[in-house]
Amino acid sequence: MRVSYIISGEEQLDIAEAVCKIDEIFHTKEIIFRGGGTLNWSMLHDDQCDEVNIIMMPVADREKYTHSLFEADENYSTPLSIGFPLTSVEPLQDGSVWMCYGVNGPVDAATP
Repeated sequence: MRVSYIISGEEQLDIAEAVCKIDEIFHTKEIIFRGGGTLNWSMLHDDQCDEVNIIMMPVADREKYTHSLFEADENYSTPLSIGFPLTSVEPLQDGSVWMCYGVNGPVDAATP
């Protein structure tokens, strides 16, 4: 099995550099991240995300403690509000809804 890895950053991860290296090594302009809330937030916070896709499924899991789509780790980044303009909505055959959003960047948290 061939496993690729990238080292990026001296003290902590440099996401912009990592994305640049991924492009250089794999010759790709589009990356899909399916990480947890911390990775998702890091990509967004470091301006490496231009689109967010969410599939809302009509189910409930009874979980008491759930994770957020975006989670800022206070040790590594500053929390801020980021806006998402809706670009498309598509109902799926199983009753789910696929929502696609652009990324506006930082916004005033008091603005709806």
